[in-house]
Formats: sequence, C-alpha cells, structure tokens
Amino acid sequence: MRHLLRPLALLALLSTGCERRPEDPIFVHGRLKHLDGSPSVDTPLTLERKVHLRAGNVDPAAEGPFEPYLESRSGRGGDFTLEVLYGDAIDERSSDFVQYRFRVTAPLEDGHGVFSSFVFYDDAELPTLRPWAPHLALTQGAEGPELSFDAAPPPPPLPPSAKLPEIYYPDSGPKYIEPLTPHPVVQLHGPGGRVWEAHDPASPWRPHPYLLEDFPGVEAQVRAVTLGSWNFYPLAANSSNVSYRVEWRGPRLPVPTGTLRPVSRGTSCGPSPTGAPCPYTDGSLLLVRTSPEHDNTGVSDVTLEWETPIRPRRAVIRDLQVLEGYAPVMNIRVEGSLDGADWSTLAEVPYRNFDPEDPHGPVFFTAIESTEADSPYGDGPLDVLRKARFLDVPLSGDAPARLVRLQVKSEDGSSALFIYALSELSVFE
Repeated sequence: MRHLLRPLALLALLSTGCERRPEDPIFVHGRLKHLDGSPSVDTPLTLERKVHLRAGNVDPAAEGPFEPYLESRSGRGGDFTLEVLYGDAIDERSSDFVQYRFRVTAPLEDGHGVFSSFVFYDDAELPTLRPWAPHLALTQGAEGPELSFDAAPPPPPLPPSAKLPEIYYPDSGPKYIEPLTPHPVVQLHGPGGRVWEAHDPASPWRPHPYLLEDFPGVEAQVRAVTLGSWNFYPLAANSSNVSYRVEWRGPRLPVPTGTLRPVSRGTSCGPSPTGAPCPYTDGSLLLVRTSPEHDNTGVSDVTLEWETPIRPRRAVIRDLQVLEGYAPVMNIRVEGSLDGADWSTLAEVPYRNFDPEDPHGPVFFTAIESTEADSPYGDGPLDVLRKARFLDVPLSGDAPARLVRLQVKSEDGSSALFIYALSELSVFE
C-alpha cells in the first residue's frame, strides 16, 4: 500500500525554495454552512492534529486519535481562519521529516455531519463544509427491506486562487486531476462491526436476506467521500498545497432483523487465532486477525469444519483483508471436501481491488493514506480507494462437504495471497 511518490505537500515544499521557520504562522481558510446552505455563524470549531508521515511513510502513530490543537469560531459569513505554526505542520528539524495531519469538524445537525482531514504546506484553503442530507428511507418490499437515498453531493469547486495537480502521460501529455467524485456508500452496521458495505448502489437498494443473516440491531447509514488536492501560487507569497479528505455522513436507520441463520454459525475453524469458539463463525462481526502473534503475517486459508456433512450453496464473506492485496485483481476461491484430502472448487470469483489506470491513486494515496478511519462521529472506517471486501458468493454443485475453505489467489491463480483478517465467513445450505 506504499507508493514511491513523495507526498504532494512535500513536493510543494521542495519546489518553493523558500524557507519557513518553525515559529512562523501559516493559515488555513474555510467556510461552514448549515444543512440548508445558510452560513453557520459563530460556530465553535476545534482544529485537531496527529502525526501523519515520518520519512515519507505513514507513521504508526497515524492510527492513534487526533488531539486538540486550537479552538476557534466561524465568522458572520460562516468563514473561519485557523492559525498553525509552521513547525506544527511540518517538522523539518528531525532527520525523519515529520508531517502532521489535521482535522476540522462541523457540528452534527439532526445526525448529518461533515468533516475534513488534510495535510498542507503554507497558507491554504479548504473546501466548504456543508452537511449533506441523503434522505435515507426504508420500506418493506415483497423481497424484504428496501433502502432509498439521494445522490451524493458534487465534488468541491476549485477556489479561484487554486490550481489542480497534474500527471504527465508520455503519449498524451499532462492531465489535470479533479477531486474524486463522491458516490453514496451504504453501510449496514451491527453491534460488533459492519454487516455489509455497498459502494454506489442504485436506489432503492435491496439488501439480500443472506446479507442481513440474523444479526440483531442492524442499522443502515449512507456516507460519501471526496479526495482532492489543490496547489496555490500567490504572487506575493509562498506557493502552497493542501491534500484533503471531505466526508459526509447521514443518520442511521434501524433495519428489521433478518431470519436466515447460516449452517456455519458456531462451527469450528482452522486456524483459529482465539481457539474455540471460532471468531469467524460466532456472529460477533468483530474483525479478527488470523495470525495476531506476528506482524504482517497471515494464513493461506480459513477452513470451516462440521461433524456431519452439509450441502453448501452460498458463502458470505465479510471484511476480508489480504496481505499483498494491492494487485488490481485477485481471485476469491471457495472449496469443499469430505475428508480434507480431495477438494472441489465450489466457486472462484475474480475481485477487482482497484483500477490501475485511475490517476487518483498515485496523486492522492500517499497524502491521504490512512484517512479512512478519520471520522469523528464514531462511524468506523470508509476507504473509497481500496474498498472493504464484502462478497456474496453462490456455490455450485450439490456434493456434500464436511469442510469448506476460503482461499485468495493471484489473478493467474499461481500464488496464494495470505488472509490477514476476517470478520465473518457464513455458509448457507
């Protein structure tokens, strides 16, 4: 997940040739609006900060919480200006070169929220922060619950003083990189974790009964994200850059409890990092590493085992995390066996991780990496570049099986990709 490209803010620093002192003030400008578009006047704001990059790589401290940096209030038109010391944004005194990530959050309005997390060099302007109302509604259709919602907000307009970053292509020349277009992301939350995540589904969206399973207390929510980067070249001041994440969230809506109980519920698995009961069949929805005793390790497969044979017809895989899972395409394989010696393929599904031709990854990834968990509202992670893997996989054949195993293979099937973590592996007859 590491790119060799330098962060855009660091590139801006190296290109200016102008030295800032740690005690020099730099400014972040922005604007707050209410849900209805009116200015959010005299609204308290907290600017928060935490370590982002160290020596060009995401620092482990980036997974920790933000800490309050300063308090401010919006003005009469909803405008705000936040003063940051240069040395508190970029620490050049250390040989490691430390860059900090900041966050500013609008107050919730009836459960609707918006925030921006960002890295910047010198004076910069943020996108306007206005909550978005997805108008999430639930109706009971003939095939179960249906969720309807509005389109996502548009990407933020380019400020008059800003310019877009460019990527140069040898065959076609430079290309301006617009902010990522937001799309609705529907998440189903359970008491212990995510039940499902669907990116840019059509409205109304019908969660299949297999997706809902029989998890209690499920709530639906719609969120949206844009990622962008702006460069600033003022005539009488230093050039600067900001790379930002803007995320919108709507209120949660209860969803009726499903009625399908998987035949895998409570069955044993191997390897089981926590012993019995198996953490991938207990219905808790907790994301559990497969090999927690070692860093950056995983297992080649997760195998469920029954005392008597079953006839597996469907597998639902929730929050599958894979080491070296950054190839554009991988194959998800489900196999069955009676004795553990002879295995038959029940399903092999190509999964597209990302589009390698999408320019947003190289431009934004280093600067925005690890921001997927930046929400201040307790909503959990949302990654729109490397989407969470939730798969509903029909299984072929009627042959009985006493063991079912999940594997992840490279696109050509020649090598195994190690499973790093998993929430649930549900099998239905």
